[in-house]
Order: sequence, then C-alpha cells, then structure tokens
Amino acid sequence: MNNTIALSQEASGLSLGKPLETMREPGEIYLAGTKGDWNVRCVTGNPGEVDRCEIQQLLFINDNSPIADISIFKLPAGEIAVAAANVMVPLETLLTKKFRFAFSEEIVKKEFPFSFCNKKWLFSAYGFIGRRYRSYEKGSSSEIAITHISSPETAINLSLSLDGFTAAFDIIRTVLKSL
Repeated sequence: MNNTIALSQEASGLSLGKPLETMREPGEIYLAGTKGDWNVRCVTGNPGEVDRCEIQQLLFINDNSPIADISIFKLPAGEIAVAAANVMVPLETLLTKKFRFAFSEEIVKKEFPFSFCNKKWLFSAYGFIGRRYRSYEKGSSSEIAITHISSPETAINLSLSLDGFTAAFDIIRTVLKSL
C-alpha cells in the first residue's frame, strides 16, 4: 500500500507538456483534410513559399482493390484550363486505347493520351475547361475507363465519386489562407 502512495506522489509532479508547433520540412506531403470521397494532400513549400495542394481519390475495381489514383488541382488565373488532373493507372494498361473520361451530368466522353510511365504506373495529365470543371461541382459521379492489355476489346470502367469535390477545394483555400 505504501508503494502505491509513493508512486502517485511521484506522478503528481509530472509535466503534461505543451503542444509543439507543427514544423514540416519543405517537400513533405501531408493530409490537410478529407471531404466526402476526396482527400486534400499538400506539399510543404520552402520558407516564404505557399504549399501546393490537390484533391485526390483512389479508384477501385470490382473486388475493392485500388487500381487508379486521380489528383486534381487548380491552375493560375489566365490559363485556358481552370484545373488539371493527373491520373495514375497500372502497367499493362493498353496505351493505344488511351485513357477515357466521362464528364458528370453530361454524356461527354473524351480520351486522353498517356504522358509517361515509371516502373509501376502509367500517367495521364489533362486540363479542365470551365464548363467541364463546373459539371464536376454539380455532379455526383463520373466514370473513367481504361483497357487491360490482356483484354483489348473490354473496357474497365471505374466510378469516380464527386461527393465532397467542391468542399475539398474549400479546404485548400482554408489551408492556403492559414499559412
């Protein structure tokens, strides 16, 4: 019993600490928030620079395995496109079929070439003009299609949720104002 009293007397003198300021190294990626099905990822800028942020979503195939990754970011005012997207899909995606995208609430489908690949992924980059971007803000879902090299006549359709799309960009504005 005396041991318990001695321990509690020692514990009462412990410091509870104080919160540290979050210090991130330039180039460090951090999750700034999540809205709906979108993550807001940011890269810490150098001192005096603004962090670069984008919204990101993983896309899943039938068995709930991730198969693609899309990230979208706003472009500076004055550009022809208002936003840009980078899409990563796995190797063995058929390059000649290109990357196909159905824009929300419209039956507008576009195809985009793949830009480059690394040891794991193929990359496609494309821009959103104003009305296509606004269709995302108003929509609930969209569709991306790729083709596997083993089945060149069959598209793999991936659902892209637009739940939280606009709110995720609002998080970016909040993050940038707080820096």
